[in-house]
Amino acid sequence: MPRILFVSLHGSPHTARWVECVADSGLDLHMFGIDAGPPNSLLRGVTLHVPAPPRPQGPGPLTRVRRFAGLALRDTAEASRRILRRLRQRPLPLPPPGAVRVVEMPAAAPQPADARIPFGDTGADYPATHGPAMLADLVVRLKPDLIHSMEFQHCGYLVLAARDILGADNFPPWLATNWGSDIYLFGREPAHAAMIRRLLAAADLYSCECHRDITLAREMGFTGPDLPVLPNSGGLDLARIAPLRSPMPPSRRKTIMIKGYDHFAGRAMVSLAVLERFADRLRGHEIVMFSAGARPRVRALELREQGVLNIRVIDWATHEDILAEFGRARMYMGISLSDAISTSVLESMAMGAFPIQTNTSCCEEWFEDGVGGFAVPPDNFEVICGRFERALTDDALVDNAALVNRAVVEARLDTRVVQPQVRNFYAQAFGHLAR
Repeated sequence: MPRILFVSLHGSPHTARWVECVADSGLDLHMFGIDAGPPNSLLRGVTLHVPAPPRPQGPGPLTRVRRFAGLALRDTAEASRRILRRLRQRPLPLPPPGAVRVVEMPAAAPQPADARIPFGDTGADYPATHGPAMLADLVVRLKPDLIHSMEFQHCGYLVLAARDILGADNFPPWLATNWGSDIYLFGREPAHAAMIRRLLAAADLYSCECHRDITLAREMGFTGPDLPVLPNSGGLDLARIAPLRSPMPPSRRKTIMIKGYDHFAGRAMVSLAVLERFADRLRGHEIVMFSAGARPRVRALELREQGVLNIRVIDWATHEDILAEFGRARMYMGISLSDAISTSVLESMAMGAFPIQTNTSCCEEWFEDGVGGFAVPPDNFEVICGRFERALTDDALVDNAALVNRAVVEARLDTRVVQPQVRNFYAQAFGHLAR
């Protein structure tokens, strides 16, 4: 039975949905926990390896209780701060019974709970308690037939650091998967570009969800075989989520979905500026912002308080909640300097909402610009406004796009299609390694 060790963001729904595709396929699946966060509630069929929490040292529990009670009487604020700090450092919560088997690894040298170790000069880092020495030790003990890192700037760099410790001759075959902006954006930054070239030279296999990124990996030195291009999120169960999609045509829906990312790539402030320009024509619409960064959130709430926009910010929601919002939406807009497919584009297509996404993603590998959605430049505000206005007013456009996109997602995104493709993906990977 081939053994795979995933090094991935174990709290991510994308990770969970990808692993779900092979959870019952006869593979021996393991995962290294890259931080102290809990596993995603959907993750199953995998053994999660986490560092054991440090053993208590110093005074016994009764003495510690007495000391804390004294502190609480003297300084209530400091006692509260210590409680909050302890909560932030709490051990990994256990997943639902039977979903994930959690195995504690012997703790490495004691580290401060918030200590982090940088990846060279890139600006990326990892928790010291979940560092490359811990991963290298797990590789030696587990002896996986394949290491699969999903995402570059944390997971891939971490695997590279563990490989440096063990040496290339003592390291298992490695499949590195590119997520999001891993190559398209970070490959242009000198420190990251050097690290990415090292990673691609070390990896035996490479995969991604954009044909665009295969070309970029080749340009950055990857010489291994090609693997199928598949959505990193593992597809959507269209039959299960069908009740979340409104039966009315998108042209009659009065919700507009906005991605609220505001970080190295996200430009949600541009989306808000577009909405503000058309505020008078959005009186009967509700704007829903999800994945909101701090600045867009503040600005969105200001626009609501001022009566400019009827806007609601979702601070936390399940994946089903977000899909249901898409299912009530006429359109979706996501503006960013870089992305891969953009999972939000796929979700909007699946739920009938017309997508407007910046052309710095590879969204045009999924819809034709002007037919299934709009691919807009991130740096041309007037073009974005023009496309938004048309999507807001052209009922035939959005209704026809919903029909076209439905056929696309049924053919390419349904889990009944993607699951066998993912299983064949690993069959091809092991086949390449055998040769």
